[in-house]
Amino acid sequence: MVNEAGEILECFDPQLDEVHEQYFATLVQMIGNAFPNYRNQLVQNELKAFENNEDNLEAVKYVATLNVLIDLCQQGWKLEVHENQLYLKMAAPETVDKEYIRYRLSSERKAQFQEPSVQHFVEKMEAEKNFNGAQISIRNLIGDTQQLISRIQDNVEPIVHPYIQLVEHKKDEHTGYWLSDIWRYFRYTWSIPYKTMPGRNLFYLVRDAAQEYHPIIGIFALGNSVLNLTVRDDDIGWTVEAIAKRLKRMERIDRSSQTVSGTNGKTVGATTRKFLETEEEYEKRLQHYSADTMDILQRNLLTAISELYLDDLDYQLGQPVTAEKIEDLRLLAEKLRKQSIDNKKTAHVTSYIQEAQEILFKKKRASELSRLLDAQLTFEKYHSENTSVWLTELMHAEDGRKAVNVALVANRKTKIGSNMMEIIVCGAIPPYNELLGGKLISILACSPTVIRDYTVRYQNQVSEIASRMKGAKVIRDNQLAFLGTTSLYAVGSSQYNRIKVPITDDFSIQYRKMGITEGYGTVYFSKNTTSSLMRVLELQDGGRRINNIFGEGTSPRFRLISRGLSSLGIKADAFLKHYSPRIVYSINLAKNTSAFLCGATNVLEYPFNIKEPLDVSEKTNQMIDYWYTRWLRTRIGTVDIIDRLTSFDVEDVLVSKMR
Repeated sequence: MVNEAGEILECFDPQLDEVHEQYFATLVQMIGNAFPNYRNQLVQNELKAFENNEDNLEAVKYVATLNVLIDLCQQGWKLEVHENQLYLKMAAPETVDKEYIRYRLSSERKAQFQEPSVQHFVEKMEAEKNFNGAQISIRNLIGDTQQLISRIQDNVEPIVHPYIQLVEHKKDEHTGYWLSDIWRYFRYTWSIPYKTMPGRNLFYLVRDAAQEYHPIIGIFALGNSVLNLTVRDDDIGWTVEAIAKRLKRMERIDRSSQTVSGTNGKTVGATTRKFLETEEEYEKRLQHYSADTMDILQRNLLTAISELYLDDLDYQLGQPVTAEKIEDLRLLAEKLRKQSIDNKKTAHVTSYIQEAQEILFKKKRASELSRLLDAQLTFEKYHSENTSVWLTELMHAEDGRKAVNVALVANRKTKIGSNMMEIIVCGAIPPYNELLGGKLISILACSPTVIRDYTVRYQNQVSEIASRMKGAKVIRDNQLAFLGTTSLYAVGSSQYNRIKVPITDDFSIQYRKMGITEGYGTVYFSKNTTSSLMRVLELQDGGRRINNIFGEGTSPRFRLISRGLSSLGIKADAFLKHYSPRIVYSINLAKNTSAFLCGATNVLEYPFNIKEPLDVSEKTNQMIDYWYTRWLRTRIGTVDIIDRLTSFDVEDVLVSKMR
C-alpha cells in the first residue's frame, strides 16, 4: 500500500509455528524500541543465533525469514513497527533515480567480492602468466587504445574487426584462458551482481580480430524469458485484454486543449474520434479474426490436454466433459496437495510414467486437467456457429473470459519456455564503449548466428517437467522466435534506441519499445537467502531436490524464490517487485513471429536459411558491416573520439579496482 507521504508500506508478517512466532514477536519489539540506524543490525544478530539448524523445518523457515528480511533492508526497505506489527517502507517509485537503483544493487554486488572463491578468481585473472612464451594477463583482452587511435588517424581499415564467439567449454587460443572465465571476469564489471543462471542459457564474447589477442569488444547472454510481463503479453496478443481490443473497431483518438480568452488562462479540452476502417472492413476483419482466434483457442486446450498423462485420472482424450468430472478432479488435486506435504519421494523411480504417478505430479496433472476441461465446458456453453458471436459472448461473460485466459496461458507458457529468450546481459567493454560498441553487441545478440546456435544447442533437449506431466519423453520445439529485454532505468537505454538493421528487402531486426513496466525479479536476493528458501522447499516436499522441479523452463530462480516466499507467508508480489519503472523492448526474429507466438503457424519464416551455415555467417557479417557504417563511422565523425580514447586507463576496467 502507499501511505500519505506517497511511500510504499508493506506488512511483513511471516507464518511461523508458535515457538518461532514468539521469537519473531520479540525481535519486532526490539526493532520498535531501537534507533532506526541500529534496526538492521538486530536482524543480523538474530540470524547468527539460529543459522546452524538445517534439518528442522520450522527452524529453517525462521532462518529463511531473517535472510529475506536482511536482503530487503539492504535493498533500501526501512523497518518500522506500528501496533506491534512489522512494516517495510520504501520511497515512492517516481522518486527513484539511477543512483538509488545502483545503491539497491551495490550491497549484493559488494558481497560477492568478499567470497574467497571470487577473490581468488579475480587475482588469478589479473596476475601475469606465461602463454606461448609471452607474459600475459586479462589486460591483454582489454582493447589497446593506441592501436585504435593509430588506425583512426592513419585511416587504416578496419578500425575494428568484430566477430562473435559462443562461450563453450574450451580454452581461448589467443590467451589460454577458459572462454567461460573470460566472460565471467568481464561480467563482474557490471553494476548488477553476477549470479549463475539455471535453465536455458547462451553466453557470448564479441571480439576484435584487428588486435593481437583479439580483445573483448563486449559480452552478452541470453536466458529464460519471464513468465508474466503484461506489456509484452498484451502486445503479442496473449491476454484477454488484447483480444478485447482487437474485437473493437479500430479508431484514432485525438485530444486537444485550447486557452479560453478572458478567463485568466483557463483551458478547455476536446476529444475527437475517427474510425480507421469502414463498417464493412470492420465486419470482414472481425469475422476473420474471430474464426482464427476460436480455432487457435480450442486447439490450445486440446494440445494441453494431450500433453498430460491421463491413465490414472479416469479420463480419455475426447471424452465428453461434465461438471461432475471437473469437480472430482479438483477434489483429487486438493487431496493430493495435502498428502504432498512432507511426503517422501518414492525410491527407485526410473521412468517418466512413474514420475508422473508421484503425488507431486499427479496433483499438478489433476489440477491442470480440471482447469482445461472447465474451459472446454465453458466454450461449449457459449457455442455459436457464428464465430464472431461465439468469441464476443465469451468475452462478455466472466466465466467466458476466464476460459479464454486458460486457453491463452496453455499456449503462452509453452512458447515462453521454448521459443523465446531474454537478453539478460548486453554491453560493451571499455574502451569499445566509446566506439558505440554497445550498439554492436545489441545487434549481434539478435543475429542469425545466435539463432542457429540456439537451435543446435536445444534441438534434442528433453523437457523434464513436461515429460513428467505426460509420462513420456517430451522434446519441445526449438525455433527461436523472439527476444526481449528491459532497460535498467526508467529513462531508457541509448544502447537500444534507433536499432533497426535491414536483413532483407522486406525484413529488419529492430528493438521495438513496447511500454513501461515495474516488473519483478530476484537480482536483489543473496545466495544465502536463495539457499535457505531452497532448503525450506526441500523439507516441505519430503526431501525432493528443488532443482528437479525448478531446473528448467521459465525463470527457475524466480519461481523458486517466489514459491519460497509464499511458503513463509511473505507477500511474494510485494517484495519481488522492482519498484523502479523499466522500458520493455522486443525483437521479432522472423517475418511471422507474431503469428507463430499466437499459435497460428508452427513454422517460422527466418530471413535467412538456418540450415546453411554460409548464409547464417554472411547475414551475421552483414549486420556487423551495417553497424560499422551506420554507427562507428558516424561516431568517429561527430565526437572528439581521439581525446576520449587518450584519456582511457586500462586499470579502470580491472575488477580489483571496482570492489
